[in-house]
Amino acid sequence: MFLFNLKIAYQNLIRNKGYSFINIFGLAIGMACTILLLLWVNHEMSFDKFHKKDKQLFQIVNWQTYSGQEYGWGSIPGKLVDALKEEIPEIVRGTNYNGWGDNSLVFINGIKNYEKVMHADADFFQMFSFPLLKGSPDKVFEDPFSLVISEKMAKKYFGDKDPIGQVVQFDTKYDLTITGVLKNLPSNSNFKFDFIAPFKFKKKTYNGWKYWGNHSFFGFVELDVNANRDKVNAKLNSFYKDHVDKESTERITLFPVSETHLYSLEGEETGMKQIKVFLIIALFILLIACFNFMNLSTARASKRAKEIGIKKAVGSSKSKLIKQFLFESILLSFIAINFALMIVRVFLPEFNTILARSLTLDYINGTFLAIVFSVVIITGLLAGIYPAFFLTSYKTVDVIKGVTNSGNKGVNFRKVLVVFQFTLTVVLLISTLTISLQTKFLKNTSTGLNKSNVVFVNLNGNMKKMRESIKEELSRDPSIIASSFSSFLPIGIHNNGSGHEWNNDESSKEVLITRLYTDFDFVNVFKTPMLEGRFYSKNHLKTDSNKLVINETLARLIGKGSVLNKTIKQGNESKQIIGVIKDFNFQSLHARIAPLMIFNEVNYGVLTIRIAPNTTSRALTHIEKVCQKYNPDFPAVINFLENRYETQYRKEDSTIAILKYFTILTILISCLGLFGLASFMAEEKTKEIGVRKVLGATVYNLVALFSKEFTKWVILANIIAWPIAWYIMDYYLSKYAFHIDMPWWVFIVVGLLVLGISVLTVAYQSWKSANQDPVKSLKYE
Repeated sequence: MFLFNLKIAYQNLIRNKGYSFINIFGLAIGMACTILLLLWVNHEMSFDKFHKKDKQLFQIVNWQTYSGQEYGWGSIPGKLVDALKEEIPEIVRGTNYNGWGDNSLVFINGIKNYEKVMHADADFFQMFSFPLLKGSPDKVFEDPFSLVISEKMAKKYFGDKDPIGQVVQFDTKYDLTITGVLKNLPSNSNFKFDFIAPFKFKKKTYNGWKYWGNHSFFGFVELDVNANRDKVNAKLNSFYKDHVDKESTERITLFPVSETHLYSLEGEETGMKQIKVFLIIALFILLIACFNFMNLSTARASKRAKEIGIKKAVGSSKSKLIKQFLFESILLSFIAINFALMIVRVFLPEFNTILARSLTLDYINGTFLAIVFSVVIITGLLAGIYPAFFLTSYKTVDVIKGVTNSGNKGVNFRKVLVVFQFTLTVVLLISTLTISLQTKFLKNTSTGLNKSNVVFVNLNGNMKKMRESIKEELSRDPSIIASSFSSFLPIGIHNNGSGHEWNNDESSKEVLITRLYTDFDFVNVFKTPMLEGRFYSKNHLKTDSNKLVINETLARLIGKGSVLNKTIKQGNESKQIIGVIKDFNFQSLHARIAPLMIFNEVNYGVLTIRIAPNTTSRALTHIEKVCQKYNPDFPAVINFLENRYETQYRKEDSTIAILKYFTILTILISCLGLFGLASFMAEEKTKEIGVRKVLGATVYNLVALFSKEFTKWVILANIIAWPIAWYIMDYYLSKYAFHIDMPWWVFIVVGLLVLGISVLTVAYQSWKSANQDPVKSLKYE
């Protein structure tokens, strides 16, 4: 029976080559899209789940309350991990992790480079399953001046030579000895490092780790295998009050390491949102491909009526026939999957580039095989289930009489499928254009400061000490307009806190305020206007030491009217407000502008420089020359500020690219199905076309007649899709503090575009049929 059904399926494929091609090609595209997206989803879902102890590993979350709202932070004091290990018996191991890393100048084997160096405690390699190719996990960090490097770095700096025991110089000051070589980290991990040193080394070089108020590190713990996280969290809830400050409102909890990639530490979906979106897209595309199969199968039902009638007449049951048609559908799916995998292989490199991933086709990997097999079976069943029941619904006596028309049921079902296909297509297209417009808006919206022609250099070596000489030397070249030292770039400022009081209002102490430290040339570099008062001045260096500049958001919190000369207190220190600077976005445009205080204090980490237009090459040469003169041991790395802003929207860019490609493919699949249906209808109405032409109908009349039916379906699809797309995109835009208004014209453009494409698709097939010789049409059997 199997071979018999296989033979029939083969004959049907060969007999109807055109429709077989449409079915296979449509399914192949849909399956390829689905496999690509499922490969990515599987990769994202696997982040940090490869650790042998992944169920026992947790990140420490620090909860702080500001203005009545509690926030969860991943950054903690450097003393916290050791304190928890002593106080909480369920904690087996724990480690600090300097996740920000130090951009250090390393001198290795005669080569000098800047490298990002992380720091962790001795428990790190015993907690996390990062295999060491050389060295023992429990011994590599025994010495504070030890170092573990990745195999990639070992190859880069030492070639085939054994790096163990080799000395690496850091920032021209410290010598660290390599004690371990780490296998390159897998791509599905949130830990990214090639150099990692003991946290004991960090303690020797940075005194800030000692202070409970300095939240500069990340912390991870390993719980006993029998420990209950909820019970441990209950113990941790009052840890700060019991061991740090009785008046503290801070508390700490534990969050699973394996969930940090998909969820925020506050439990909100972050990466999981994108996974859901891509899963929905994958399902949509697969459904559209399956609908094409259903449409053509039900449309051509009459062609197989005789076969069904004969089989029923000789005793074949309905269940056997259903199994036969499902078998044919799954067989077609198996054929399509081969072409789908070819498509995946071609587009996977581009897909990886867009999403910054390194996905591969591993044909012996169990997960990959499960994905492929699942797609084949699900596609086969989805595509074949309705046609199987529809085709087998014919009664034997009707078939023998030649009555194979099942009424409007099949026609109506095909209309529903076409409408559904184009509804999904329109929703995807509107979403893609809206997200593109929003991202363009974010990139082009003024941040409140002039970032063009601004470059920056991270401070290291003697630059902080020689800052006045560097500024003076830079100003001597006409290509340099202004330069300024500050604690951070005016984007992504990571220093904030509370406890500031104004107007004798105790509640003001709960406001979270961002802090920026800069010199008097900040406004000259960024061209940021003052709304009231003045900025710090070179002529008032001594008197400005107890002064303060704030942004307009903070000024509004302090009160209406002028805030000049008002004081802000923190502890025993008071500062007088001398100026209000116009608001600028120091985070991405996803968030609202927060209160900001700008201090005129030496706490610098970066040098920003405004260069004159059309002098880029000369300015960069001069900057490099000056930095090398006053800081000869450290190469100067100059970056453009605008490039840093661009990196904020990489996620949106990748989402747009994915949506763009898959929307195009969705349109292609939908039009492919429409073309097949139009072709079949033209074939079915060959005699009608001949009669109409004999009676005087023009080619235009015939094309319009056939296009009219499909046009109604596509218009209906637009009517259904518009409110759905509006709701989805309105929700999407509401998540941005700065966003465009819903672009109503996008709905019109997309509607006309989809309508135009569908009409052209149908019109082409109609035109071909209408141009046939009416004599041949009338002879058609």
